[in-house]
Formats: sequence, structure tokens, C-alpha cells
Amino acid sequence: RSVTKETGESLTINCVLRDASYALGSTCWYRKKSGSTNEESISKGGRYVETVNSGSKSFSLRINDLTVEDGGTYRCGVFRWSMCAPSGCDPYGDCGEG
Repeated sequence: RSVTKETGESLTINCVLRDASYALGSTCWYRKKSGSTNEESISKGGRYVETVNSGSKSFSLRINDLTVEDGGTYRCGVFRWSMCAPSGCDPYGDCGEG
């Protein structure tokens, strides 16, 4: 869905885990800026505040003090740890859509 906000406002994006076989151990967020084909990973912290509700298998990302650069399409997901090698995993490849 599309949301329009003013600069300086805040935005909360909600995600619900559809697949019960996933665990909310580690979530991930991506943004594709308007007019771009590249998707970038969002680092949580600072203006980006995440809230996780394990009971309802839901999580949300609040973006505070919005700027023009925050515009774009957002995607959420969770890491599938069972598919990861001990040496680590590719967050993009192992991240299911939320």
C-alpha cells in the first residue's frame, strides 16, 4: 500500500509472519528507492526503531524524522537460520518476504 508523509514526520511499517515455520529470531528490512532497481538493506538503530511481537509473529519498523531520501518501497523478512551455513549466510538470499 502507498503512504504519503511530510518531511520530519514518522512512519511505522507493519509486517506479519505468514509462515509459522519461521522464527522471529532475526528480522530484516530492505528499501528500494523510487526510480531505482537496487534494493538496499536497512540498518536498525538511530531513526530506524524496530518492535518485535513474538506472540503474534509480527514486527514493525518505525522511521522517525522522515527525509526525502526515505522515499521508496520497503520489504521485510526473516532469516531462515536452518538454511545457513555455520560460516554465515547471505541476508538477501536467505531472507523470506514478509
